[in-house]
Amino acid sequence: MLCGCSSEISDTQFLMDTVCTITANCSDEALDGVFKLCENYDRLLSPTSPDGEVSMINHYDEMDLSAETLKILTQAIYYCQKTGGKYDITITPATELYDFNEHIAPTEEEVKRKLYKVGYNRIEIKGNHVDLHNADIDLGSIAKGYIADKAVEYLKENGAKSGIVNLGGNVAVFGKAYKVGIQKPFSDEIMLTVKLKNASAVTSGIYQRCFEKDGKLYHHILDVETGLPIENELASVTVLGEKSSECDVLSTVCMILGEEAAKAFIDSTEGYEAIFIKKDNSVSVSSGLKLNKNNVVYK
Repeated sequence: MLCGCSSEISDTQFLMDTVCTITANCSDEALDGVFKLCENYDRLLSPTSPDGEVSMINHYDEMDLSAETLKILTQAIYYCQKTGGKYDITITPATELYDFNEHIAPTEEEVKRKLYKVGYNRIEIKGNHVDLHNADIDLGSIAKGYIADKAVEYLKENGAKSGIVNLGGNVAVFGKAYKVGIQKPFSDEIMLTVKLKNASAVTSGIYQRCFEKDGKLYHHILDVETGLPIENELASVTVLGEKSSECDVLSTVCMILGEEAAKAFIDSTEGYEAIFIKKDNSVSVSSGLKLNKNNVVYK
């Protein structure tokens, strides 16, 4: 992330299992407040927070949800439907079998025994009452983006004229143009840069949560049909657009679909573009972007 403005202040905290840095032209009180807001939303949407709504509905199977949680759930289900279930927020039982800290991967048989619980079409919504019908949900593929949008909204309402919200690589900028770096997969290097103004950039990749075991790479983006890591030519996808929540979910969708199908999907989604980095580190972009050496030209 490249920027320089003496009137901006910055803070970094560990939230949502990642390093979050917020930089803005705002007061100290507003900066403290936006981190508290992020913390509250993390508690609401985390599947591991005991008093959060996602955790509670997974435990009780059905309950009334707040308008905000319901909005995010509905948005996620829309993409489940649009991808024909290839993206599915109920993949949780399979995901829980992997331990990326201890490098533990399940056998194919262990995964198969959990797949009976997977299926977004089990979810029944009547008003604000949601019945999971023995499914478990995880909104992690959209939650950070939604929180980033809310953080930008909060900062603007509290007098910030410009800023960057970076929630573990989920980036939203506002007020002026910032140059954003895109990481080379499996490296700390910046591979590409793109200039953004009042927009977001969100990356999903197979290198973010992964380990290698017996010559095989295990990562956190799973195939809903097998419960095993998706296998295609992509190492990462970065989606650019106005809303960070949309960029967040679309980056995961694109990783699941693979390059060719993802490009068609993005081209049919108005207002959003994508940068594709393959496992061989070659780069391609969607139709609304231009690649000029190591710079991506956006708008």
